[in-house]
Parts: sequence; structure tokens; C-alpha cells
Amino acid sequence: MKAYNHFINNPLPNEASKTDYEAQAALTQQLVTAAQNGDKAALEQLCIFYEPLFRREMKREIFYKGLGYEEGLSLARLKFIELVLNYNGADFTHFAGYVRCRIHYALYDAMRKIWKEEENTAPLPAGDDADLPALADNIIEREELAILLKLALKKLTEKQRNTIKALYFDGYSGKELAAHLKITPAMVTKHHKQALKILRGNIA
Repeated sequence: MKAYNHFINNPLPNEASKTDYEAQAALTQQLVTAAQNGDKAALEQLCIFYEPLFRREMKREIFYKGLGYEEGLSLARLKFIELVLNYNGADFTHFAGYVRCRIHYALYDAMRKIWKEEENTAPLPAGDDADLPALADNIIEREELAILLKLALKKLTEKQRNTIKALYFDGYSGKELAAHLKITPAMVTKHHKQALKILRGNIA
């Protein structure tokens, strides 16, 4: 149990602990597969293992003040069960980081709904909205977002993945990429839009 908790709290393995993480990934895969096949004991065990993660997220001031500690914990647990039952098995080595990021997004999404309701009933003073993007940037840890993006990119076709890489990482314009790949700009636009739709669906 202690070893598994270390795995959950440190979702990015280094070379020294790679073997341990591979063993934990195998255990995670076994439990997730069993849970998806209806094994309630396996699902319960996973929930126990990940409970410290849920509680750590709920210690963030923005969440426990906005959602209430117990209500936020319940939301995190329900989201986790949904993730386990629907997980496609793409990457069990980084499963803990994936869970942490998705739980964070679920809690943050709940907060956004509360903010929206409050804004509709009592509009915020001018200028307060400008603080929200910075707040979001501070909340989401880079390594967790990187894990989620990596998993999402795996779901793209090779053409879609290359299009995203060229446009967002290599600095190509749409016309330059079309000339480089010897395809029409319309085709570049098509790959781009399809890729963004898939990425938004997997990161949101």
C-alpha cells in the first residue's frame, strides 16, 4: 500500500525507479481491467489507493472554499470511478498523473459552474474577471497537463499529429505546411480542425 501511494504521489518515474513503476503499472492495469469486468473489490481497492490524491486536491483553498470539502471529495470519487470504468488502457505507467489531472479539471469545472451561477445572480465588479485566467494557470501543474496532452495526442492519426506539431511547435503557417507536404491548404485546415476536435474532447 505504501509503495502504491508513492507511485500515485509521484506519477513521473525516473530511471532509478523505472522497474518499480513498471510493476505498479502492471498492478494498476490488473485492477482497472478487473473493475471494468465488474469486480467491485478491485474498484474499491483502487478507490482506497487514490483517496489520498482526492484529499490532497481538496486541500486547495479554491476547492474547499468553493465546493465544500466533503462535497468536493464526493465529486472527485465519482469522477474517478467514471475514469476507471471508461479508461482505454492507453498508458498505465502515467495513469496516476492522468487521474490527478482529470480530477483537478472536474473540480475546476465545478467551480466554473458556481462562478457562472454567481455571475448571473450578482455580477462581479469590473476587472475581477481578469484574474481568472491567471488563477487557472497557477492551479494546473505543468507535468500533469503534459501527461494529459501526451495521452490525447496518441489518439490522433499520424497526419493530424504531424499537422499539430508543425503548426504549434515548428512554427509553420498553414500555407507553408501545405507546400511542404504538397497538399492543399484546405486539406491542412481539415487535419487541423479534426485534430483540435479530438484534443478538446480528451482534455476537457
